[in-house]
Amino acid sequence: MLWTRQALTKADQEWFEGLSSTMTLHLWTADEIDNLLVGQANVFRSTYFGDLILTPDFLRERHDHSVAPIRGRWQPEVHQVVDAERSLRRMLGESGSWDELRALAVDLRSQADAAQTAPAVPPPFASSVSGVVETARLFADALERVADAVRAGDIDLLRDEISAQPGALTAEVATAPRRLRSGNHLAGLYVTNAVAGCREALHLFSEIEEAFSSHVVALVAPAGCGKTHLAAQLTAPTNSRPAGMLLYGRDLHASHTLDDLARRVTVAGQPVQTLELLLAAVDAAGQRARHRLPVVIDGLNESEDPRVWKAELASLERVLAKYPYVLLVSTIRPEFQDEALPDGTRCVEIADYGVDAIEAIRLYFRHWKIDATDASLPGFLRHPLTLRLFCEVTNPTRKKTVGIDAMPGSLTALFDRYLDQIGDRIADLAPRTQRYYAQDVRAALTTFAELLWESRSRSMGLSELRKALGDDGRPWDQSLVRALEHEGVLLRMPSDHGDAYVPVYDRIGGHLIATALLTQHGRAGFETWIREPTTTALLAGDYDERHPLGDDIVYSLVGQIPRRFYSKQLWQLVDEPIRAR
Repeated sequence: MLWTRQALTKADQEWFEGLSSTMTLHLWTADEIDNLLVGQANVFRSTYFGDLILTPDFLRERHDHSVAPIRGRWQPEVHQVVDAERSLRRMLGESGSWDELRALAVDLRSQADAAQTAPAVPPPFASSVSGVVETARLFADALERVADAVRAGDIDLLRDEISAQPGALTAEVATAPRRLRSGNHLAGLYVTNAVAGCREALHLFSEIEEAFSSHVVALVAPAGCGKTHLAAQLTAPTNSRPAGMLLYGRDLHASHTLDDLARRVTVAGQPVQTLELLLAAVDAAGQRARHRLPVVIDGLNESEDPRVWKAELASLERVLAKYPYVLLVSTIRPEFQDEALPDGTRCVEIADYGVDAIEAIRLYFRHWKIDATDASLPGFLRHPLTLRLFCEVTNPTRKKTVGIDAMPGSLTALFDRYLDQIGDRIADLAPRTQRYYAQDVRAALTTFAELLWESRSRSMGLSELRKALGDDGRPWDQSLVRALEHEGVLLRMPSDHGDAYVPVYDRIGGHLIATALLTQHGRAGFETWIREPTTTALLAGDYDERHPLGDDIVYSLVGQIPRRFYSKQLWQLVDEPIRAR
């Protein structure tokens, strides 16, 4: 085959066609190639030689652009790795995530050498010892090869190595420790350790196969547990690979497809037309970098209708099988897990900092210059969002170290500062076509709180809330409700009558309602209102008549009244049963 950019002259064509050869001769130009490169071949050309080449510089710039709206929430300097992130980085083949492969290989060789040099055993047991020694050394060699393949980013070689490994130990090797220990042979100790190491090697091979065969993974965590923070951290570039791709579920309207999400990514001045093209481009970038790359859709529950994406994600599982260098991660809250995720989707979960809580608190306090010596720290600091808010309120400027006297005495002070920050952030990020100001945000939260109080409910329907805020005429991506959801003040919950919104914490819900009630009644009116029988029933009545957030409202009033009403305490204004609460 002779392939030229321009058509040959007539004389050159005659020369080529006159060549003597047993092969069939083809003469192609760029025109023929354009006609032949269709389907996957055209995708291949675009991602390796065309307009869809994603360079490390482009991916880094794209990541900077993606994290710009959440820069206030993403703070790499205080990032604490948790078990969920460790699992995801193992699926990506991150450097250091599979160090136990080489460590186990070294240990297996050590145990094999010890078993071989131990005092000789009777002839009937000699074959068992030699069989274990040989098996341990074979597994050690295999572990080294697998570790090399992971480090080199050669997924094809990695699959070949894993498929070549046995599924189980032979009966002679598996029973050797028991037989040698029954004769009290010293070699039995080393053989036992070697066989245990071989079993661990089989387990590691199984884990690697599962990790690198995972294409779609869901990160499931309640509100405020750091899903967005982890999404930004996971897609950031590292020393061993370029950045991944960070997309946001909040940009998905109910009438959209995942292709609309891909079109938000522009390459060479043109939007990427389909999600598969974007995945192919990231896969090609991963192959060039010899490393798996993450594509993260953060906050799938923040889309206009999360139920829409269940079928689309299911179809992506088959598409991603063609792109082994891509790991698609969706972050979602557990309330939407069944509705939005396909059955059988692999999930990793975050509840709080877990076993890493103490280290996280130390990291945050060191960054925010908080000296907590001899301080009794509240248990809610195990929660990522609350820990961050606590530190920001305690020492917002970080100009000097502060002690326990600067720490907020209650959640009331913490929430006031938190809500002020939310108002400022939404105002700063509001689109030019739909400006919001901090006072608009506080007014919207007050309206939301009044609706919760008047309806005696802990939630408010999406359409009803948007109508009450005058938000129903705005596009979803410019709506105030979406902004409040994105900032984590309001959470969307599935319900039988469409989605509903609740406060991120019941305590914050109680704080919002208490603030609205104090503003509504004023000091003079409040002292009368708080003693009314209907108020008593709503705040401290029986379960069937008490407001769902009654206890949280009372808790907030206890903290707010001394700050608003000089020299007054709530217990001085109320009778039983509120006083007893």
